[in-house]
Amino acid sequence: MTCHSLKKPYRNAAYLRWVKTLPSAISRRPSDDAHHLIGHNQGGIGTKAPDLFVFPLTRDEHAELHNMGWKEWEELYGSQWMHVAKTLQLAVIEGVL
Repeated sequence: MTCHSLKKPYRNAAYLRWVKTLPSAISRRPSDDAHHLIGHNQGGIGTKAPDLFVFPLTRDEHAELHNMGWKEWEELYGSQWMHVAKTLQLAVIEGVL
């Protein structure tokens, strides 16, 4: 069976390490975490979204997102997809991907 939902999400530790070297997508301060996109049907129950769907946040910003919920967070800071796209664009420009 080749059902997409049964495949394991893409993982790339080197990409996650690189994302953590970037400034936060929100405050531009040094980031601590590569936040995996939530709430847009890219993860599963107990499964994170693929490692390509991440963007840099400080630890406090990351906690804020999870504590307030993704919909409210996006109202304040913009779409997670937008932050993912900007991160991917930079990765391509810098030759990381």
